[in-house]
This record gives sequence, structure tokens and C-alpha cells, in this order.
Amino acid sequence: MQHSYTQLALALGSDIRAGRYQVGERLPSVREFANLKQLSVSTVIRCYRYLETQGLVEARNKSGMYVADWKIRAGDQARAVTSKAKQAPPAVEYDKLVSLQHRMTELYSLTAQPLQLGLHLASAAPEWYPCDALSKIAQRLLRQDPMLIGVYPGGTGLPALKTALIQWLKIAGVDLEVPDLLITNGSTEALSVALRAVAQAGDAVIVESPVYFGLLQMLENLGIKAIEIPCVPGQGISLEALEYALEHQTGVRAVVAMPSFQNPLGCSMSEKNKKRLLRLIEQHDLALIEDDVFGDLSHLPHRPQAIKAWDKQGRVIYCGSCSKSLAPAFRVGWIAGGRYQSRINSLKLSTSLITPLFEQAVLAEFMQSGALPSHLRKLRERLAATIPLATAAIQRYFPVGTQVISPAGGWWLWLELPDHVDTLALLRQAVGVGIAFTPGSLFSGSGKYANFMRLNIGRPWGREMEYGMKTLGRLISEMGSMHAEINE
Repeated sequence: MQHSYTQLALALGSDIRAGRYQVGERLPSVREFANLKQLSVSTVIRCYRYLETQGLVEARNKSGMYVADWKIRAGDQARAVTSKAKQAPPAVEYDKLVSLQHRMTELYSLTAQPLQLGLHLASAAPEWYPCDALSKIAQRLLRQDPMLIGVYPGGTGLPALKTALIQWLKIAGVDLEVPDLLITNGSTEALSVALRAVAQAGDAVIVESPVYFGLLQMLENLGIKAIEIPCVPGQGISLEALEYALEHQTGVRAVVAMPSFQNPLGCSMSEKNKKRLLRLIEQHDLALIEDDVFGDLSHLPHRPQAIKAWDKQGRVIYCGSCSKSLAPAFRVGWIAGGRYQSRINSLKLSTSLITPLFEQAVLAEFMQSGALPSHLRKLRERLAATIPLATAAIQRYFPVGTQVISPAGGWWLWLELPDHVDTLALLRQAVGVGIAFTPGSLFSGSGKYANFMRLNIGRPWGREMEYGMKTLGRLISEMGSMHAEINE
């Protein structure tokens, strides 16, 4: 079904192409045209905007809307389409974003689009990472020992990196020995081998809701059932709901949780609740897979304690990564599996052998130099400074009824929009103007959070980000106007 603004645009476009309106002729004002056609002002505005994107009309500052030299523009557009056809990125298949099997693929395909603002992935601006320092270390290592990239690596990780990590993790209360730690290809591999170590196809695993979409796809691929337990903003996973589920669900093998700066809510559990969660795990003879990938990104000076700090029975499988805090491109993570470590080591070896040593060597030297605390302090300060600016912009540009959930750590906002807004449909429009974000429906396997969105704001604030918030707000408001029009 065509909306009224589309029908009006098609009719007016036909008149322009037929010469009923001449190039350079001033079109009726929005209000005049609305009265003439007995339509709402918002319908005419959307009609004119649509024709503008088609190159048929143009707005002149403080003068009105005029017929554009559309034949020349049409020729330019045709030539541009022809020249870009060979290099155009594959189109995003938006309908597949709701499929667990294709969710990650299609979301990452957004990165290949010509975006002005890619706010859909959980990473900070490249200039906020110590790229120059890491690059200099890498060059020096290769000059000193070029054979480093010609040696077939072995073992569970570079001893120098494991030693540096063990020292660093003490600030999170995690006390490890070298054999307790395995270096992985990012936290994604760490989560994968952790799940395979404690569960198999047909089993069930409890996850937070909303939850990181990559975990949902991982569980789907492994044939493991995901039981979603609600997360409470500012508190983390609902322990009351978890306790109820553990008493009534069968076949549960583990709980996967992100107690510090949960993705996408950004909240952190209190120490009291972390200890209570661990007690539930022990009482029900389960494993807890603790994803602490954002643990270093507190907006406060101190880093929160990991649940692994209180684990005396080896039930906590602790996963982390340098990808969020230090070097996204290196894809270096780690896992401390407690009583499951031997099984985890075996699964890692049979899956991907070992993690490349060169990146490990670079990270080890950076950490040994003592530069990590200073880098993280600057990163935390930048992230914390962006939150109020982004929140203020959303309050300024987004429609009334928008709820902003600000994180205690990390670099995104979780937004609840008015009920009628479908953020998957909004994404289609936003990508058309060069902006991407993550629709809320990706953070559940059951179709929830359709009117939510996660917005990455981990970048310097300026005109570009201000424009992006303003543009998203306009698109959402237009969806609201259209919704109201349909229901008139």
C-alpha cells in the first residue's frame, strides 16, 4: 500500500516530467499545496523531500521549493550509477537481520556500505587506541627478529603475554597462574570453547535479555537452547527471575553473564549481587561463563571486581579480550576455565590450534612497558565525557517519550523509542542517509525490543555526531508522523 505522500509525489513528479511545471518554476508553498490537496502539512513536506531525493525539485534558502533541472540531474545520476555499479558493496538484506543464522553477517555487511557514521559496532574511534605505540613496537620486533613470523607457534599462549595479563587481572581480583590461562582469537573464540566445554546440542544455557547478538547466533549454531532472563537497567541480570528459572527449567548447564558493563545496557552488578549469583551457580551445580570483555571500560576511575575473584570451586569460566580496550584489529582474547581448563585447552587446539604469536608479542611488550594504565585512563575519560553530550543531543532531537539508558561503562547508549517505532525499518532509512546503528530486535531471540536501539557513541564529539543525532531524530519523528497519519 502506498502512503499518501508517495501518491502525491508520483503525481507531481509526472506533472514535472510532462512539462506542466517548467524548470525553475516555483512550486506552491507547503501550506498552499496542503490546502489545495486537502492533505496534512507533514504529507506535503515528505512529498517534497522525496522529490528532492529524485532530483526533480530543489529547495532554495528562504524562497521555497522550485523545479530542478531534472534532465541534467537524471543524466548525472545515470552516469554515477553506471560508474559505481562495478564497485558497489553488496546490499544489506535487512530481513535477514532478524534471523539468528544471518544476524552477524548482515550486521557486519553494514560496515561495507558508504556510511558517514557507522554507529552499529561496539568499538571506539581508532584514534582513541594506542595505534602509534603498538605500531612502533611491532616494527621494532620485526627488525630485531624477522623470523618471528616464520616460526610455527605452539602452546597455550605466549608466556610473556600470559604473565603480563596475570599481573594486570589482579586489579579485578582475579588470581591466576600461567597454566590457568589460555590465549584465544578474541573473546568470540573464548565464549565458543567455553560453551562447548560445558554443554552440548540439546542442552540449555541461561543468558541475559537483552543480550549480545553474537552469543545468540553462537548458541544457535551449537544447537544449544538459549533461555533469556531479563536484565534490570542499573542492576544486571534479575536474580529473582534467574532463581525461578533454575528451579523450574531442566537441562540447564550454564549461565552466561556480563556482570560488568553488560552489552547492550552498560550496567554493572553490585558486588553483593555478584556474590549472590555465584552462590546460585554453586547451589545448582552449574558453570558460570563470565564475559568481562568491557571490564576495563568503567566510567569511574576504579575497575569493578570480577565474579571470578570469589570463585573457590573453579566453576567460573572467565573470558576477556584486548579487542575492546587496547587493539581491536589484533583479535587477542583469553580464557581462565577453572575446573574446565583441560577440556577448554583441548577444544581450542582442535578448533584453531593456537593464537598467532606476533600480536601477542606486541601486546606483551606494551603491557610490560607500563603504558596500559595511562592509555585506559585516557580512554575512560573520553568515554565518560561523551555520555552527557550524546544524552543531551538525544533529548534535544529525538521525539518525546524516548528513554535513554546511559551505561556505567562502555561506549553506547541503549534507547527505548515510542512503541510505534520499528528500529529495523528505521535502520533502512538511516543507512540511506549514511548512518548505521544496531536495532534492538537483534538483542533477543524472541523478537523483543523492536522499538529499542543501541547507539555507539565512542568517538570524538563534534558537528558530525551532532548532525547524526539530529538526522536520526528527524527520521524517527517522520515515522511518528506517518504512524499518526495512518491512524487518523
